[in-house]
Amino acid sequence: MKIFLAIFVTLSTIFVSPAQGQKSLSQQLPMMHMSGLLNLLETIPLPGNGYMDHLAVDVKGQRMFISGEAEKSLIAVDLRAGKVIHVTQGLAAMPKKAFYIPETNEIWVTLTDSSVVAISGTTYEVTKTVKLSGYGDPNKGADNAAYDPAAHLIYAGVEVFEDFGGSGQHGANSASIDVVDTKTAKLVDSIKLPGGDPAGITIEPSGSRLYVTMGDIVDGESHVAVIDCKKRAVVAQWPITGGQVPHTAGLDVAHHRLFIGSRLIAHTGDVGGGHQHEPGRLTVIDTDSGKVVQGLDSVGGADDLQYDATTGRIYFVGTTGTVAVFKEIDPDHFQLLGKVPTGAIAKTGLWVPELRRFYSAVPRHYVVTARHGTQDFYADLLKELNIAQGLTKRDKNAGWETSMLSDLVIEEAHLMVFDYMP
Repeated sequence: MKIFLAIFVTLSTIFVSPAQGQKSLSQQLPMMHMSGLLNLLETIPLPGNGYMDHLAVDVKGQRMFISGEAEKSLIAVDLRAGKVIHVTQGLAAMPKKAFYIPETNEIWVTLTDSSVVAISGTTYEVTKTVKLSGYGDPNKGADNAAYDPAAHLIYAGVEVFEDFGGSGQHGANSASIDVVDTKTAKLVDSIKLPGGDPAGITIEPSGSRLYVTMGDIVDGESHVAVIDCKKRAVVAQWPITGGQVPHTAGLDVAHHRLFIGSRLIAHTGDVGGGHQHEPGRLTVIDTDSGKVVQGLDSVGGADDLQYDATTGRIYFVGTTGTVAVFKEIDPDHFQLLGKVPTGAIAKTGLWVPELRRFYSAVPRHYVVTARHGTQDFYADLLKELNIAQGLTKRDKNAGWETSMLSDLVIEEAHLMVFDYMP
């Protein structure tokens, strides 16, 4: 049952009509405000099943690289032609954060086996592998990361996998930021972190400070670990008041503002967990004082966030089917402009300022509709899943018991290309 449910949730999203009662209200929140902030130009078909993670772009070559998380692949898309040109399959583990390095025409990607690989932008084959400090430990894996192009360094977060019983109270303290030199393809340092869950990672363009949002909940709050990149040590910790379970971060360097996207509850327990929970949270922190400037509700399932200095917009990507667009009125005041529909479980996206376009990778997923008369959608869905697995016998007199699964609609994976609108 657990395996089937995990697969189902990963590949699906649930839409419930208002007639299904008050429990469905939170699922509708992302779709309550449609906005013309982004104009959909095209959708590009993508291969594969399951989650896709972070995107990287080759601006000059007009290529997009998508981490095929579930299928352990890297998808290369020709943006001019609007089609997939290559899929690198059989990666050693799930790819997470990708970076394109134009000087060497390489795509560097963190993998969940605590390694970082370089993939040739010509042959699309893995040419280099760097083993991180957690390599060989099944309880550790690399996830998010940041890149310093001037120093040619990747700062990869190595997190600790544990069963926290749905509490989000991470008990580990052996996570790290591992520093990889892309010129020599070597691990050059490992910075100890005060916790087990380095989630969002962003770096100042000067390369002086790295900000790591720690998903560990300590005394009811999560924290930002501030790393001095020269000392290669944590020099400060700031509470993310009201923004527990952070998963992404971005920077407004000119105004000394750190943006944090949080899910608010851990991704464990109920169907959907933190991915489905509404609302999410945008927290703004002053990087001079470490104090929270403002907190705003956002879409659920935060997983990606980018700030565009030219327009003062923040693109906050969640898994509940929309990207929230915020506007910086001034360094102390931000507002939500609107929420633009993307797709179910499209947990990551990329704003490319050079092209003035936003990209969203939508994985293959199912849409399920409640049967007539359903009062408790989740309960009835779980009944059907149990019947489908043979764990519960079907009542011949209850014809509804497999109607939801029979009416599944499959939406294939695709890349959505949006143009900026003022």
